[in-house]
Amino acid sequence: MKIVERGDATPIRRERYSGAVELETMRVSPSPADADVLRVHYGPASVTNWHSHPGGQFLYILSEDATVGTEGDGAVHLEQGTLVIVPPGERHWHGSTNSREATFLAVTWGVTRWEDLSAVTRTS
Repeated sequence: MKIVERGDATPIRRERYSGAVELETMRVSPSPADADVLRVHYGPASVTNWHSHPGGQFLYILSEDATVGTEGDGAVHLEQGTLVIVPPGERHWHGSTNSREATFLAVTWGVTRWEDLSAVTRTS
């Protein structure tokens, strides 16, 4: 057993996010078949770029509000305690609302495929 009380701060790559974002690495997987685990905090009006994960992703909302978006669903407002299951390869983004901070627990399989910075529509 390994207990992780607090993860290591991970610098973000500015070209992958808009706004203020802090990453806390809880677990780096030893192989793409295993999951990475991150705690991600977004300042108000902060989101990721469009991206996908070859093995999918689970997003658990730790804060009061958050948003996630896909091409098919558009921007979806999320409340604390919501689990989002992103299927393998689905193009999506996630972050805060325009006026509130958001914190996620992100469990990700495989190496993230990031897209260039593009406009992401959020809920307010």
